[in-house]
Formats: sequence, structure tokens, C-alpha cells
Amino acid sequence: MQEQDKIPTSKVERASKVFRTSMKVGANYIKHNAQKVVNKNVDDNALNEKNAEELFKLMSQLKGSALKIAQMMSMDNGMLPKAYAEKFALAQNSAMALSGPLVMNTFKKYIGKSPNEIFDTFNVNAIHAASIGQVHEAYKDGKKLAVKLQYPGVADSIHSDINMVKPLFLRFIGVKEKDVKQYFEEFEERLNEECDYQLALQYGIEIAEATIDIPNLIIPKYYKELSAKKILTMEWIEAKPLQYFIDNEKDQDTKNLIAQALLDFLHSSIHEHQRFHADPHPGNFLVTADHQLVV
Repeated sequence: MQEQDKIPTSKVERASKVFRTSMKVGANYIKHNAQKVVNKNVDDNALNEKNAEELFKLMSQLKGSALKIAQMMSMDNGMLPKAYAEKFALAQNSAMALSGPLVMNTFKKYIGKSPNEIFDTFNVNAIHAASIGQVHEAYKDGKKLAVKLQYPGVADSIHSDINMVKPLFLRFIGVKEKDVKQYFEEFEERLNEECDYQLALQYGIEIAEATIDIPNLIIPKYYKELSAKKILTMEWIEAKPLQYFIDNEKDQDTKNLIAQALLDFLHSSIHEHQRFHADPHPGNFLVTADHQLVV
């Protein structure tokens, strides 16, 4: 996880980054085609890997909707060329983090106090960084908390980011517009909801109460008094990512236990409470040491 001192928040800054990336990718194409004139056996995979690296770097810097698009498309088998799918899959677990001053400014703007005035201790360095926000470790009254901060400008740039990134997918990845149209329309609607942390707080509290009787399932406790429009605080649960559990757990009965908890959660949410976990990538599910599923 790398630190980034300044996130491009203005449309001009973001458009400039998209333009520079498109120029780099275009140059890669020109160089590759020139090599093919001399040697017809030049491997196209090398070109895909270079361009996938450039596009992922761009979306990691833009964060928000751009990185979320990469994350979701990497989960759809067969949509992207292999090099792009593998690189974009990194969006499930990593992104560049906010600098300390931006963290402090976020608290001052939305709560009116610095994090050190709110919590007993607060780690200004992010423990996890994802597409639209990053998570900090904090303590209050002896309880370990996870404090999620939304990146500046994410909500305001959703529509423009999608319009900027879309041509890159169509032109350089070879994806047809009819194949991604439904993605981009759905992305915009859902991302606007996901950027509403007050709505996330409400949903988190509701689904925790609704699924309290499901065995081996944990929904973290949310703290309304420590949350705000762009800040979401919940209890910290020590656990490993679901994918790590899948890759390393050898006992099939234990795997079945977690699978049953996941199935019960999804079934109950949809059929009993008319709710659906609309971001089901592996990074949003954890498994504790005593084999409980954390959503």
C-alpha cells in the first residue's frame, strides 16, 4: 500500500491524468506495431501487460468509481483479456492511501474535531486502502475500532470519472460498448449510494439486527456517534480475508461451516429482508480464527 500526497480532485487534474495515460498506452501500441513489422512473432501479451499496468496505475490514482470499475470487471470471468483481469484483480485488496494532512482535514471538515480529540488513540496511517475509502485503527474506551474515511471528491466525480474511463476500456482493451453499457449504468447508481456513509451506517445496523440469529456470522457493530457523512466507524474484528481462508484451510468440514454461514446470510438478506450485498468481492468477507464469517 503506497502513500499518495495529493489525490487529483478537480476535473482538470483528473482529465489530465487520463490524457497522459491514454498517450502512454497509445505509444505502447505504436511501438508494438512497429516491432511486429520487423518480427511477426512478437507476443501481444507483452503489450497487454504494459497497458494493463498503465490503466491500473491510473485507476488507483483516481480511486473512487475508476478503481471500483476495475474491481468489478475483474470479477466477471471472460470479459477482459487475461493480463487486464489479473492486474485489475489487485483492486480487490489494494490502493494508494491518503496522506496524514488529508486525514486530519477530513475529520475537521465533517466532525469539527481532530481524530485525537475523538478517540483515545488513532493511527493516522491507513491499515487498509480500497476504492472509495481507507480504514484506520483507533481505540476508544478500551475498544478497538475500524474508522473508514472516504477519499475527497469521490462522490462528486463519479459521473465524470465514468465518462473519462469508459473510452479507455472501449479503445484500448477492445471491450464492446454493448457489453459494458449495463456495467457503467449500474456502477453510477450504486456508487452514488455507496458514497453515502450515512446510508451505509443505516444498512449496517439494520442487517446486523436482521441476521443476529445466523450461526457463525458476525456483522461488525456500527457507532453512529463516531460517524459522519464521510466517516464510518465500526468495531474492529480480527480476521483473515475469505480468499486466504479458502486457499489455506485444509479441513472440508470447516470450509463447509463458513460456506453455510455465507449461504444463510445471502439467503436471509434477499428472501427475508429484501436486501442484497451488492459488492460481494472477497475483500468484503473475512474469517476469524474460531471460524466465524465476518461481513
